[in-house]
Amino acid sequence: MNAIELAPLDSGAIYSFIALLLGLLGLTVFIFFKPIPSNAKYLTLGIMLPLMGLFVFTFYQSFSSTISWDDKQLQVNIPLYSNTIEINQVHFAQARVVNLLKEPEYAAKWRTNGLGMPGYSLGWFSLNNGDKALLSVTKPAQVIMLPISQDKMIMVSVIDADKALVTLHASALASKPID
Repeated sequence: MNAIELAPLDSGAIYSFIALLLGLLGLTVFIFFKPIPSNAKYLTLGIMLPLMGLFVFTFYQSFSSTISWDDKQLQVNIPLYSNTIEINQVHFAQARVVNLLKEPEYAAKWRTNGLGMPGYSLGWFSLNNGDKALLSVTKPAQVIMLPISQDKMIMVSVIDADKALVTLHASALASKPID
């Protein structure tokens, strides 16, 4: 089993999560103490508490994200968007390091489903070049791009991009049939 550890959140993304959670908590407290019918108060709590729980879960899981694979499947373990892909759909040989600051054609253009915060992009995005990508990007200069079909890819920030790329390319060589 091969695995690559993804880069954790940087301080900007951590502060964004904290500000978001404090904002949701403040809004919940404000609505709870506002003179409105009790049904509305409890409905608000019923919505806000699970929403805050979802963001806390995402924040916590972002520190233990990985990509792992064996000879049958690739598992992307990221918050809310964990995915399992058949290994024959993954193009390990085409994996490469992308610096989103210097190669804007691979930068996210539109979020189709996910979370976009300062310092953290998570979920499915349309890229500037028209492709779709599953992103977990915390450091835009250290992104591994791993194609999974003609117009879909996985893009994740890693701690050591060069080492991760060597590991991915080694898997491409190992999966080639020997003549």
